[in-house]
Amino acid sequence: MNPGLLRRLGVLGLTVLVFVAVLGLGVVPFRDWLDQRENLGDLREQVAEIDRQNRDYELRVDALNTDEEIERRARSEYNLVRSDEEAYAILPPPDEVVVIPGIWPFRS
Repeated sequence: MNPGLLRRLGVLGLTVLVFVAVLGLGVVPFRDWLDQRENLGDLREQVAEIDRQNRDYELRVDALNTDEEIERRARSEYNLVRSDEEAYAILPPPDEVVVIPGIWPFRS
C-alpha cells in the first residue's frame, strides 16, 4: 500500500476517534446537565408547594391550640354545650302524609 494513503487513513481514523470522544465526553454530559437543570426546577417547585402546605398546617395547628377554636369545633362537630346551657334539637318537618286507598291490597 501507498504510505500516503496509509497516512490519510490514519489521520481520518484519528479524526473520527477525536470526534467520537468529543461527542461522548462533551455532548452527552451537556445534555444530562440540561436535563438535571430542568429536573432541579421541577423539584424546587415541589419543595415550594410542600413549604406552603406546611405553613398552612402550622397555622391550623396553632388555631387548634386556642380555646376558641376548641369550643367552636366541639359545638359544631360534636353538638356539645356548656354546663349552663341547654341544647335543643330541631327536627326536620315531617314528610307529606301519604293517603293509602282503601282498596285491595291496602285494605286492613
